[in-house]
Amino acid sequence: MTNITCESIDGMPVAVLGGGHAGRALAGYLALYGFEVNLFNRTLSNITKIAKQRSIQVIGMIEGLAHLRVATNDISKAINGAGIIIISVPAQAHKYFARQMAPHLHSGQIVLLMPGRTGGAMEFAQTLDVYSCDADIILGEAQTFSFVSRIVDDTTVQISQIKKSVRVSALPASDNQVLMEILEFLPLRFELAEDVLETGIDNIGAMLHPTPTILCAGLLESRHGGYNHYHEGISPSVSRLIEKIDSERVKVASAYSVEPMTLLQWLQYSYGARGKTLYECIRSIDAYNNIGSPSSLMHRYVLEDVPTGLVPIAHLGRLAGVRTPVIDSVINLACHLYDIDFWTTGRTLTDMGISGLTVEGVIEYVRTGDRAEEIGGMEELWDVHSMEVNEE
Repeated sequence: MTNITCESIDGMPVAVLGGGHAGRALAGYLALYGFEVNLFNRTLSNITKIAKQRSIQVIGMIEGLAHLRVATNDISKAINGAGIIIISVPAQAHKYFARQMAPHLHSGQIVLLMPGRTGGAMEFAQTLDVYSCDADIILGEAQTFSFVSRIVDDTTVQISQIKKSVRVSALPASDNQVLMEILEFLPLRFELAEDVLETGIDNIGAMLHPTPTILCAGLLESRHGGYNHYHEGISPSVSRLIEKIDSERVKVASAYSVEPMTLLQWLQYSYGARGKTLYECIRSIDAYNNIGSPSSLMHRYVLEDVPTGLVPIAHLGRLAGVRTPVIDSVINLACHLYDIDFWTTGRTLTDMGISGLTVEGVIEYVRTGDRAEEIGGMEELWDVHSMEVNEE
């Protein structure tokens, strides 16, 4: 357990890494609440006006001109001296960020992946190990992002919904109490999860995003989007398919001693959704009224949620002996549609630092940080539960 305390980070800036819809909303929100905020984006040209005026206009559920401490594409400038570092980027970039941050992290910092998707904290920790980062930090993972937000223009972001609560956990879970004490500094509502298996396998984006997008491929390419992803893309038939995918996710969660929240339960909990079916719940959520669709297939709804959501869930299922035929079908369809082997480019057990562990060993690792129990012959698992795209 680390020696980080609330007092040790009091008065330090908060670093928000990622200048997209989520990062801008979070940076602006925190700044309006009086925090000194460093905003980082890999491409400076995407935040040029924000960097020049060091402010973001926030509209929607909270409004005001949020003044930033700095907006930069210099990772060291963004995180040096920060007490809390929140990473709000597409999850496939987590490995890149861990690699770039490794030389600059210092003991006593909090790093929160928001969200981590599935296996984010495990992949991040494994990457820090590979790059010999010995800083004594607390690494946490959020199950989802706290807002529904959208960029309005170069300097304006809209927050249309603030979720009632977001579950978080540290890796290892033995740091959970300290993590929660630190996060209570922030004007956001967090709820403690058992461990990062809970936050990771409860990946709601992987349920709601890729399947409707893939099934609307013809509409996307012919019309360049222009419809509501949730209210139009998720029809009654698509809803039933997503419910089957969610059922497989729940079985995988149960295999790792996670008490899973079904997709319907999550929508009811997070948005106050009403209805007995997924279709009914989706249509009852006002926050989804103005959510458009991707304008092309090159969108994070597939390019993020398949490799960092469906793929690691399927790999975890394989390790536990839980078959996921519907999830596998969606992944395979995405592989063929995009001509990308998501099975190998997505998060594998090796990426997450748990290759060779038993289910019990994985649970022990996420709770204590120890990788003690290993099994050999992972190739045998691949032979028995082969899920790659068959090109023959």
